[in-house]
Amino acid sequence: MQLHSRIQKTLRGLAAALLAACLLAGAAQAAAPATDYLPVLMYHHFDEDTQGSKMIVSPERFSEQMQALADAGYTAVTPKQIVDYVDNGTPLPEKPVWISMDDGYESNLTYAAPVLAENGLCATIYCIGVSVGKSSYKNLGVPIIPHFSYETAKKWVDAGVINVQSHTYDMHNVSTLDVADYRRGVLPRADESLDGYMAAFRADFQKSNAAIRAAFGYDSLAFAYPYGLHNAVTEGMLQTLGVRLTVTIREGINTLTQGDPACLYSMTRFNITDDVTGAQLLDKIAEPAA
Repeated sequence: MQLHSRIQKTLRGLAAALLAACLLAGAAQAAAPATDYLPVLMYHHFDEDTQGSKMIVSPERFSEQMQALADAGYTAVTPKQIVDYVDNGTPLPEKPVWISMDDGYESNLTYAAPVLAENGLCATIYCIGVSVGKSSYKNLGVPIIPHFSYETAKKWVDAGVINVQSHTYDMHNVSTLDVADYRRGVLPRADESLDGYMAAFRADFQKSNAAIRAAFGYDSLAFAYPYGLHNAVTEGMLQTLGVRLTVTIREGINTLTQGDPACLYSMTRFNITDDVTGAQLLDKIAEPAA
């Protein structure tokens, strides 16, 4: 009887321990922050003649890709929606996708914006401030692919089809043209002090942001790094300047975590090319298997 009593006591102890462990596991699971996957697409220029470039997509291919997204139930999201999810737990659509375009080419409005509107989608366009509204490079007279003006973009911004964000004002340099003052993306020059570098970066962003605010009535919430180049200084400074999202050109799907603003910086993007069919695009951005 004494042995039987000890066995019963032991079994009760094990059951209690098991119950406690289950309760703790359940509590830990309940306390775990919510997450969501977010694929980010990256485009540049649109033209009938892609010239075999990885930066040019034909209007027909873009239309196919956007229709594939819409037919598959994807909803395009804005920078504000992404930040609201992380900061406030505001739910994202069931299948979110963030569509982005770099540089601010005129073709983004003439070709891409109508396609986005037809499919109920929207995109973020990162503009190079010094090239806005230009068809030649700075004061050099060298022809470039035409860039749209803020005035022509405004109707699409007001319609919610695009939102314009910063791609620097004048730190998207070209080595063969910016010979005297060339800077490799936003990185410091070899002869630049830390204080001088920080002052230059701050001034450039503020100039870009001021132009966007004057044109559209809001501050830049997102920032795309030219060539994807960045460092801890730029990440920290952009946070203090009010930028909540930064994007690179590294590929991969982002995991957003509620309550963790760090997940909004150095985000990855998929460079979408003209040889990607609509079906292949869906495969590329599919949520990873559990």
